[in-house]
Amino acid sequence: MQIEEGKITTKNGNEYVLRSPEKDDAEAVLAFRRDVAGESAYLTRYPYEIENSPEKEGEIIGNYLRAEHLIMIGIFDGNRVIGVTSVSPVGLNFKTRHRASAEIVVRKEFWNLGLGTHLLEKAIKYAGELGYERLELSVFADNARALRLYKNKGFVDCGQIPQAFKTMDGNYHDEILMTKNLWRF
Repeated sequence: MQIEEGKITTKNGNEYVLRSPEKDDAEAVLAFRRDVAGESAYLTRYPYEIENSPEKEGEIIGNYLRAEHLIMIGIFDGNRVIGVTSVSPVGLNFKTRHRASAEIVVRKEFWNLGLGTHLLEKAIKYAGELGYERLELSVFADNARALRLYKNKGFVDCGQIPQAFKTMDGNYHDEILMTKNLWRF
């Protein structure tokens, strides 16, 4: 699914473009994924574990653009990707196709400007429009900023996986699973 291009303004007054990435953005999206993987301990991969080629990333973006049950939204500063959210189904079978999973990632230099909140609101909005009844995500248990954001937007804890993540320094981190009901009453 592709969204209509728009503009967003941050807390400090800067304006950025909000749109679905296109295949031509594959290198920028790939660079974004590698960059942010090295900026935060709260992502599930290290930069060297992101092995996609620009061509493969372009295929993934193309899949998001064509599919009626997927969405990827980027925030762009010129051609540079500074934030991404995506919504995808947990499963395609009848018993799970009402559930979607979301990711929200923002470059560290743009934290605390409201971009994560904006991306999360878009993920919630479009997940509902795509017909999903429940939106799910997971978060490192010690990521207080993300937990606060998700709870403020109506997500509730629905489980915890002890020692779900092991970092290169040998430390373990629990994972909190969160969900938000999207049913319209």
